[in-house]
Amino acid sequence: MQLVDYLNGMWYMICLPSLLCGLAISVEDIRSRRIPRAWIATGCTAQIIVNLIYALSINTLYLALQAILFAVLSAVLQCALALVKPGSLGFGDVTATLLMGLAVGMFGLFAVVFWWLAIGVVGLLWLVLWTRFDPQKHTAYAGKTPFAPALVAAGAIGIAIGVLF
Repeated sequence: MQLVDYLNGMWYMICLPSLLCGLAISVEDIRSRRIPRAWIATGCTAQIIVNLIYALSINTLYLALQAILFAVLSAVLQCALALVKPGSLGFGDVTATLLMGLAVGMFGLFAVVFWWLAIGVVGLLWLVLWTRFDPQKHTAYAGKTPFAPALVAAGAIGIAIGVLF
């Protein structure tokens, strides 16, 4: 079995660096409302390496470039949204968007657009559920909703939709 056939049958392996680091930063965001930059840097580096290996193995290097461009565009857009309403999103959420964008971007424009729609829907649902059932409402984090879990969940949805279509 060739590497190309193996990777085409196991598409989810391509997204593992972003999804695993996304899971780790989601847990940390819930616990402390901080997103460690070391996890973001590690996840982005690993995801870019995996994207390059996959793109070279199927002889379409533009996929790696496409993923980087979609990720940067998504992070810039998220940064603009954070600047429009200060305090709503932090820099950690912007970098988490960059991390997830590297995985979702491999699947093309449709997956990225659907990911952004899912961010809106999952984000609103997460916001409502978190404010209703906040387990930390009697701590210093009361009233602050961690947004990384919504970004990662929406990223997983965007990847799944990208694979289906």
